[in-house]
Amino acid sequence: MEKFKENLPDFPKGKIVSDESPDFLVKAPNEIVGIEITGFYRQTSSSTKPPLQQRQSVRHKIMALAKSSYDQKGLPPVFAGVHFDLNFHCRKSEIQPIAKRLVELAEQSSLDSTPERFWRRDDIQLNGIDLLSFKKWKAESYWDAPLGSFVPTISPEQIQNIFDEKNALCNEYRMKCDKTWLVIVMNRFDPASFSLISEATLENKYSHSFDAAFLYFFDYSDLQKSPFVLQKE
Repeated sequence: MEKFKENLPDFPKGKIVSDESPDFLVKAPNEIVGIEITGFYRQTSSSTKPPLQQRQSVRHKIMALAKSSYDQKGLPPVFAGVHFDLNFHCRKSEIQPIAKRLVELAEQSSLDSTPERFWRRDDIQLNGIDLLSFKKWKAESYWDAPLGSFVPTISPEQIQNIFDEKNALCNEYRMKCDKTWLVIVMNRFDPASFSLISEATLENKYSHSFDAAFLYFFDYSDLQKSPFVLQKE
């Protein structure tokens, strides 16, 4: 919210109060503006596979558990790189056994005389993990799971789907405020969110019930642009 305010020249002047529905109320002298903030994600629920943000969450849980277990053993610090297959996903019951196997391989690597040890798929013996690298480290152990994929372009249909989900809440929002804004946040630092923005998406006119709507691409500070105004039909 603070970054959005900082980068929108015409942000209303007034006290910002955190709320739930909508997320924030800006109490300006002559009106109250309600602002709902929602994240953009490249995939939504699918009958064939979990959305990217859910698969990413599973990776994070495995990595956090593996690092914690490794540190508890008092082993030498290590920089661990775990390269999951892009479509990797597992059941909740499989998280602990996978983390345990990663720790076993990290422990074996710590006994190796070489500064860095690589493990290939056949040696790892875990479906969905293509490569492991363990490098001796002087600082606190660090476990990383880089997620690489092509970067798709956001479509007007994806933006309209978000409006369709949020439109029904507008009447509820207006019980607390005079005007309602919707801010759709795309995050460069979240692989499940980061996408390219086409001119067609910005020039399209959308059907929605908000007084104003924005697409805010959260970026590096030196590259940060003002929020894009999404036109209304």
